Amino acid sequence: MKKLLKPKTSSKIDVDNLILKKRELFLYGKVDDESILKLIKQIKVLDNINHKPIKLYINSPGGQTTCGLALINLMREVKSQIITVINTQACSMASQISIAGDKRYMYSNGWWMAHDMRGGITGDYSSKVEYRAKWIEKHYKNLEDVYKKFTKLSKKDLEIARNGELWLNANECLKKGIIDKILS
Repeated sequence: MKKLLKPKTSSKIDVDNLILKKRELFLYGKVDDESILKLIKQIKVLDNINHKPIKLYINSPGGQTTCGLALINLMREVKSQIITVINTQACSMASQISIAGDKRYMYSNGWWMAHDMRGGITGDYSSKVEYRAKWIEKHYKNLEDVYKKFTKLSKKDLEIARNGELWLNANECLKKGIIDKILS
């Protein structure tokens, strides 16, 4: 009977570590506490190592606005250039994150979507609905200001986003200043 030889060294590749060394990060899935905290930590570490550009690939349906704004705040704080790359979709809060990049790219088959935010009222809030509605209006104005600051979206575009959903393909995003370049 032949003996099987065991390799002397491990051939297991740490994919996550290799990608991090290339300064490539990923927002795939929901914008929530877990996904954003991970990205914030990764960006902080990479920015502390050096100030070379960091690529943030996005394929997200969106999520929590406060989490997304925390990431945007950090993106504006660090010295490293943040390059956002929409890989298929940047919807809702992910659309906000995508436009906050120093350079903004999108694959030709990608989609970008903006819309109004949800109220998030649950539990015994009947007496607090009026106050929550006032806060939502203020919060939405902050989000709208981000769109105005980083894009060339028209008043009509912002109206559509406010009252429905504004879906844009790569060519439309380029025309409206949402991205700087289309990748093929």
